[in-house]
Amino acid sequence: MIDVDDPGHRLRIEQLLAAHGPDIDDLCRACLSSLPGIGGVGVTVMTPQTQQVRYASDAVSARVEQLQFLLGEGPCRDAYATASPVLAGDLHASLWREQWPAFAPAAVLAGAQAVFALPLQVGETGMGVMDLYRDTPGDLADRTLADALVLAGAVVELILVETAAQDGSDDSLTAGGSNHLLQRAVVHQATGMISVQAGVPVEDALARLRAHAFAAGLDLDAIAADVVARRLRFDNLADDEDR
Repeated sequence: MIDVDDPGHRLRIEQLLAAHGPDIDDLCRACLSSLPGIGGVGVTVMTPQTQQVRYASDAVSARVEQLQFLLGEGPCRDAYATASPVLAGDLHASLWREQWPAFAPAAVLAGAQAVFALPLQVGETGMGVMDLYRDTPGDLADRTLADALVLAGAVVELILVETAAQDGSDDSLTAGGSNHLLQRAVVHQATGMISVQAGVPVEDALARLRAHAFAAGLDLDAIAADVVARRLRFDNLADDEDR
C-alpha cells in the first residue's frame, strides 16, 4: 500500500490543491481524466449516523452512491467502517457477491463493473469515502491507485475548509469582538495540546480537531473546550469517544 505519510505524497496533495482547488467539484472533474480506466468518481461525506453524497461525476457514480445508502451495504460503507481501501476489481466475483448480495448485482446493472472505495481520513477520524468505478472489470494499476490516494487527500483538505466555513471559524485571532477572540484562543490552545498529545505538527492537529468536530456533529469551539478542560484527549481518542 502507498505510504500516505510520505513527504512526497503530501507535496503532491498541495500541488493538486494549488492547481485545482478550492472547489471539490472542480478538483474531482480536473483529476478524473488523469485516472486511466476510471469512468467516474463519487464523494460521500459520512459520520457514524449520516451519509450524504457531496459529489458525483456522472449518473453511474450517483447511482453507485445512492445504492449503498438505500441498501445499507457496499464498498463505501466498508471502507468507512474499516478505515481501509476496499478494491473490488470485479463485482461479478463470488467474493463481492457474497460480501454485498444486494449491492453488487445492482451496481453492475447500473453500469459499474468494478468499484474502488478510498476512505477520507484525518488521523483516526473518518470524514467519508471517495468511490471510483470502472465500466469493465479490472484492478487498479499501482500508479492509478497512488494518484487516487493523492486526490482523496486533497478532497479531505477541501472538506475541512468547507466545514470551517460553515462553522464560521476562520482561525484568525484578530477577527470579531472579544467573545470571538476568546473562542479562537480556545481553538488555538486546544490545537497546541493536540499537537503534543498526538505528536503531530500544529496544522495536522487543527485538521484532527476539525475532523473530530465534524464526525461528532458538534461545534468546533465545544470540542476545543473539551480538549482544554482535559475531558477529551487525542492520544487516546478511541476511549474518549466512548465517554
